[in-house]
Amino acid sequence: MSMIKASLNAFIHEIDVFLEFSWRDWSATIIPGLIFSISAMRTVSYSFEIFQSYILLILWLTLYIYWFNLCNQIAGVEEDRINKPDRPIPSRKVTIIGAKMRCAIAFTGFLSVAVYEPTLWPETICWVFTTILLCATPFGKHWFGKNCVAMTTGSWSLLGVSWKAIAPLTPCTERFILTASLWAGLLTPMQDLRDIKGDRVIGRKTLPLVLGSSRCRWTITFFFIPASLLTLWEGGILSIAPVPLLAVHAFLGYRLMNDRGPHYDNKTYMILTYIYCLILALASHCV
Repeated sequence: MSMIKASLNAFIHEIDVFLEFSWRDWSATIIPGLIFSISAMRTVSYSFEIFQSYILLILWLTLYIYWFNLCNQIAGVEEDRINKPDRPIPSRKVTIIGAKMRCAIAFTGFLSVAVYEPTLWPETICWVFTTILLCATPFGKHWFGKNCVAMTTGSWSLLGVSWKAIAPLTPCTERFILTASLWAGLLTPMQDLRDIKGDRVIGRKTLPLVLGSSRCRWTITFFFIPASLLTLWEGGILSIAPVPLLAVHAFLGYRLMNDRGPHYDNKTYMILTYIYCLILALASHCV
């Protein structure tokens, strides 16, 4: 009985550790992936196989973000001590050794899902190389590599698997995935507005540090947001719901132009992730 209790406590502890490492990123990864998969379900007949595929997708998405966050937070512990001291490693809830062990296990599990379902290999490998670029190369410290490149390839991997796990890709869905991914890559530089202090200490060249906070806000609002809307237009997404999409992007620009500190900027970035979810919810109208 004591062994069962100990095992249960260990399991609950690991769930808690997973949540501590990943909860901030659910609205940019797990939730949008599951939203997009619902559109894929509309194209196939419901069966027990679909349920199995959905469980497999949840596992892949969970390991997708857990492995990345472990790698990212191991590599970025010095920054987290300044910007996010409540994270598991700087708060000493998890040791570096413990994080590395979990990282190895999560990576093994992540690859194992692709071994079980070989159609997921392209996106899985793409995410592996994207994570290496972000966490182990100088390119991951530059705003263009960190956001425009890595967030585009990361989104492509996420959305590709979220659809392919449920239904075959079509030219229309491939176009939608590419459009949404390019949109994400254009706008995620705004996430660095909330982390200026820590990024400066560790030598990152984020857009706010390269241009300065004020010029960065102007650049994103009056260049990147219009470019992202043009991308949605060219990809056929903006025409699905033009008024709501234009309105939320205008609201995003309004918030960006109000420099009210890191906490406010963090909320602005979270709104961006909600817009991402909104865009993916529109997929059912064009597939």
